Amino acid sequence: MKWVVRIVGTLVALLVLSVLGLFIASNRRDAGRLRGNVEIDRPLETVWAWLSEPDKLTQWVGWLEAIEPDTTTVAEGIGHREWWVMNDPHMQGKLRIPGEITVWDPPNRIGVHIAMPGMMTGDVLYSLTALPNGRTRFEQDGRFRYENKFAALMEPLVTPDAMKKLVDDMRRLKQKVEAEEFPADSLEAEEEMAPDTTVAN
Repeated sequence: MKWVVRIVGTLVALLVLSVLGLFIASNRRDAGRLRGNVEIDRPLETVWAWLSEPDKLTQWVGWLEAIEPDTTTVAEGIGHREWWVMNDPHMQGKLRIPGEITVWDPPNRIGVHIAMPGMMTGDVLYSLTALPNGRTRFEQDGRFRYENKFAALMEPLVTPDAMKKLVDDMRRLKQKVEAEEFPADSLEAEEEMAPDTTVAN
């Protein structure tokens, strides 16, 4: 009988330690923060289109199936609201995430506030910085706060998975933008194919 009590006691102690560990981790300084960056071999204005045009966003944001604008708000800029329809394979049914533009500084920054009552709130800032040789640095910095107590406790497990998705999305964005035909690419190709007209003296 004693060995049963010891096993049960050990399991309870492990459970308590696990919950305590999650609680401590979920209250760390950067809890719920998602940030990353990638350099793209295209000019700033070209990359901006992939952040601001719905038909392009759905090509690189994972699980994003559609963007539904709130027609009662401004069509563009601060105050514009829309829903991102996500088909998350880890959930049953589609998820509609509401977002409102809080920062609009084309072609440099877009800020979005997300509010899902009873679940979470968050703010994401997308920033573009022009680099030498026609390159652009894309940065994303998001901070999310979970209102549901269980979700808040699970944050240390959720955030790493969300970071993996962020990295995958950024990699996909880079591939999509750089695969798009660019005038400079065509010009370089034409120059390479042009016959040598140099006349030797």
